[in-house]
Amino acid sequence: MQYLPIFAALRERACIVVGGGAVAARRIGWLRRCGAQITVLAPEVSAELRALAQAGEIRLLEKAWDDDPLEPYWLVIAATDVYAVNAAVAHAAAAAMRFCNVVDSPELCSFVMPAIIDRDPVTVAISSAGTSPVLARWVKGLIETMLPGRIGDFARFLSAQRANVTQRIPSGERRRRFWQSVVDGEPARHAYAGRDAECAASFRAALEAAGDGRQAAGEAWIVGAGPGDPGLITVRGRQLLAQADVVLYDRLVNPQILEYARRDAEFISVGKRAGGKSTPQAEIDARLVQLVAEGKLVCRLKGGDPMVFARLAEELAALQAAGLKFQIVPGVSAVTGCAAYAGIPLTWRGQSQSLLMTTGHARVGGDVDLGTNPAQRTVALYMAAARHAATAQALIEIGHAANTPVAIIEHGTLAQQRVRRTTLAQLADAGTTTEIGSPALLIVGDVVESSRPLHWFEPDASADSTRPTGLV
Repeated sequence: MQYLPIFAALRERACIVVGGGAVAARRIGWLRRCGAQITVLAPEVSAELRALAQAGEIRLLEKAWDDDPLEPYWLVIAATDVYAVNAAVAHAAAAAMRFCNVVDSPELCSFVMPAIIDRDPVTVAISSAGTSPVLARWVKGLIETMLPGRIGDFARFLSAQRANVTQRIPSGERRRRFWQSVVDGEPARHAYAGRDAECAASFRAALEAAGDGRQAAGEAWIVGAGPGDPGLITVRGRQLLAQADVVLYDRLVNPQILEYARRDAEFISVGKRAGGKSTPQAEIDARLVQLVAEGKLVCRLKGGDPMVFARLAEELAALQAAGLKFQIVPGVSAVTGCAAYAGIPLTWRGQSQSLLMTTGHARVGGDVDLGTNPAQRTVALYMAAARHAATAQALIEIGHAANTPVAIIEHGTLAQQRVRRTTLAQLADAGTTTEIGSPALLIVGDVVESSRPLHWFEPDASADSTRPTGLV
């Protein structure tokens, strides 16, 4: 982070803008909206600024910049069309220890002006650290489409209720939970629809119920985090993650996804690692039940899709047996995500009419089910990295041709993704000499070879000198 985002209280405080053109006028417009006392210094000013000066809205100094003292001002903006003048203003501001923004010159700035969404008192500021104002404005437009138009009115209503809520609900944690239920519930829906009376009535009813001292009901949210790329978590998944009191997360969950959670949330790693330190499933089940029974909102974050090879049934059975509430948010599975980022269609007319999703890792002493009919089928194998040679041999034994193409996708959808192509015979013969990084997914079928021209995300692996012979 190059800049610390802050919101400055400038009402009735002196600020100076050096420059009198259209760019300066835009900066002055924002300063006026927050109630600043504005001085404009420029040898010539636009008709718009002259009119503001005549109306007493701004103070006008019609002169060229000449090392004027900046100590009387809280904030300085340099908005001339002469770089040397702007640089001189920035230097003087630094000497006076005043924050200075220089239009179109981020290298001279001690603060940058963000793109602003104003739903007073709700304000959203978006910055690209001065690198791309156009990109910041694009992000602004994206957020504006998601923000209710009446969110500012709702914020003012909630502000007026704060003292009453604090009196009725003295516990800080219970009070936070109450506010969360309000902004995500019926009062908010009434407010955004312009039904102010219904909003107030709904709020009073919710406060009365919360003020009785009853423990708020907990709930478990089983959320698929996707295969790795943090952009592949669903919108609903992000929304629930942002509300959770506690986050139980797997080893394969990208740490960047945890940034979507509340800063004060409790984070508990319950990962499993083949051959390494793991959290027993029974312990995960018990921890999940305990937290929800305590009235907490728990996001159980699972890599990929929680409905696929994620031990979901056991956790849901534990919650159901305890009579606790839960909901499931599906995610992009490892198979679909990794195949997409490797440019491999999982089905292809004339080549693959079905998809077998199975695992290369079974219960201790158990056999992996690889099916019996290899014709026109794609096989996607989870957790097969450690037993890839044996799995390849087993596929050959049940009828797959030895020259069937195989793709090994390591760290799928992430920047370090690596896709290697080989055949079942070569993979079986390579044995343990073929090092496959975890997590990895194996895709077996003719679609692997046919899709070579379709890759779009696979990085250039030509510099990889550690690749065994036969893997391309």
